[in-house]
Amino acid sequence: MARVTLIRHGKTEINAVGKEDFDRTLTLRGQKNATAAGNFLLDHRMLPQIVLVSSAARTRQTYELMQLQWPEDIAVKFLDQLYEASADTLMNLIFDNCGLKSKVAVIGHNPSLVILLNHMLAENHHAAFNGRVTEQDLSYFPTCCFADIGFEAFHVKDIVTDSGKLLSMKRAKDF
Repeated sequence: MARVTLIRHGKTEINAVGKEDFDRTLTLRGQKNATAAGNFLLDHRMLPQIVLVSSAARTRQTYELMQLQWPEDIAVKFLDQLYEASADTLMNLIFDNCGLKSKVAVIGHNPSLVILLNHMLAENHHAAFNGRVTEQDLSYFPTCCFADIGFEAFHVKDIVTDSGKLLSMKRAKDF
């Protein structure tokens, strides 16, 4: 089963005058949540083979804190194109950079992550949660949230969008 885990960066500082959005860093809460999310993925055996990370400061910092306890053999690519990417661009970046992998994580930004999540899921994705995940849940993708989506394919290059099953979705308050 191919899996794509979409992860939004941790809570960031408020945009300050004279500081670019690209350069905003995590707050203390964002740092704690990123570390907790990384530990959760490790503890629940949800680690990727490769992580695509937006090159913005907050996403890089989120990745650095998440991977502290992870094995060193997980590949990482920092991509400028993930910053302010459309959902289509994000999907193409996943295909282009992770095609032969089966477990991929993307640390990025909204709204592209939440839009892509909804494009990846099959109409019957609710079945895995017996109706407990609502459309409202799928439109709210707060900081340090992640969604793990599984596909009936062995490699990422073989996945078909709109066919995924939501395997898990966790928010920082769940860690």
